[in-house]
Amino acid sequence: MKTIKLAIVCAAVLAAPATLRAADPGAAETPAVSTGTRVVLPSGLVYGYRGTSLPIGGDQLLYLKKGDRVDVLVTFDAMMGDKDKKERKEKITSTFLQNIVVINVRRPEKVDDAGAVELLLNPVEAQYAALAISQGNIHITVRALGDVELHPMEMASFRKLIK
Repeated sequence: MKTIKLAIVCAAVLAAPATLRAADPGAAETPAVSTGTRVVLPSGLVYGYRGTSLPIGGDQLLYLKKGDRVDVLVTFDAMMGDKDKKERKEKITSTFLQNIVVINVRRPEKVDDAGAVELLLNPVEAQYAALAISQGNIHITVRALGDVELHPMEMASFRKLIK
C-alpha cells in the first residue's frame, strides 16, 4: 500500500511541478512542516526543490518582490553558421526558465549596483541557472498575477529582429 501511495505522489510531482512552486510565501517564518506529501522548509523552500541565488542588476529588482512569478533569460554569444558555411559570433537571448517563484530579493543600496534574487528551482533548473550565470548575462521578467502558462519560446537575435 505504501508503494502505491509513493507512486501516486511521485506521479503527481512529475505531472504538475508548477504546483510545488506555489509554496506559501508566508511559510518562511514557520519551522519545517511535513504534510505527508511535501515539506515546507523555513526559508520558503519546498522539499525536493532548491533555493538558487542569481546575481541581477539592481534596476531589474526595483519592482520584484517575494512570491512573484518570473521568467529567467540569458543573453550570450553564440557561434552561428551562415548559408556560406561561415561561422560568426552573434548575441542571442533565450528564455530558459518560466513561471519560477521568487523566494527572496536582495536589493543593492544603489540601483546601478548588482543585487540578487533567490528562486525556487528543481535540481535540473538549478543546474541550468548555474550554467547561464557562467555563460552570459541574466535578466528577469515579472509575470502578471495568475499568468502561470508555459510557452514555447524561440531564441531572440538581432538578425531575426531586423528581418
